[in-house]
Amino acid sequence: MNILNDWIKGRVFLFMVVSLLIAVGEGNAFVAKESYDCNAEASQQIKTTIELKVSKKKYRKKEREIIKEVKSVNDQLKVRVLLFPFLDPPMNLGIGKCVSAENGRLAIKKALEYNRGVNRVIMQEFMPHHWAKIGATDLDELTFISITPEELTQLSDPSLSTEQFQALYQDLSALKERKLLFGLGTKKIEVDRSK
Repeated sequence: MNILNDWIKGRVFLFMVVSLLIAVGEGNAFVAKESYDCNAEASQQIKTTIELKVSKKKYRKKEREIIKEVKSVNDQLKVRVLLFPFLDPPMNLGIGKCVSAENGRLAIKKALEYNRGVNRVIMQEFMPHHWAKIGATDLDELTFISITPEELTQLSDPSLSTEQFQALYQDLSALKERKLLFGLGTKKIEVDRSK
């Protein structure tokens, strides 16, 4: 009976490995076939969402006030206010690739106002296209890239068009170094930005 169970387990394992190899062999099975077009008609009808995670201790009874305040600047936004149960949420900011420069600057302003500032940005490839997240905790810390106050000031520049704003954010949120195994330090990553 044990021989039969081992034989079945071996066959199931072999089937899973072969299935995985076939999926990978199908030509970039884990890569999106088409890039998302923010200028497509269907994409332009999607509203931008600003998700603001704030300290429960400070803003527990002010959720509606915060939503009204953000919507008073731009009533076309969807606003979500989430309460962080501990002291303060992380000081990070994520901006999707279809967020306009005006909405991105509004997210930065609200992060400075309600979340003590921004010291890290989230890699854009992990962000939903039409979202800006402030104080996000649903993403791994490996997706956070450190940012200086000067770089944040550059990103907040009101003269930037949406294309310039997005290009700067993509540059700031790109992985710049990779940690080496066994604590052997880090290695700089050279990225070709022309693609």
